[in-house]
Amino acid sequence: MYRIVQRHDALVATIMQSIPLNIQFRRALVGDRWESWLHLVSRLMEVQLSHQPDQLCWLLTRFGEFTVKSMYIDVINSSA
Repeated sequence: MYRIVQRHDALVATIMQSIPLNIQFRRALVGDRWESWLHLVSRLMEVQLSHQPDQLCWLLTRFGEFTVKSMYIDVINSSA
């Protein structure tokens, strides 16, 4: 999708704030590309954008901070 969009510098917030979506592609979306686009848009509709700074949160620990131990435990448990 990124390779065929007209404006590579467009922000997701700018595209998503209008209906229809403010995005143009260099060629028509057909077949798998159309299905991928619909899947992406449906996932983006679930996201609530805000003006707050982005923040990383590690979901494998209670306080959201990365630890090697949490990663190790997850790797061990997922390989079973």
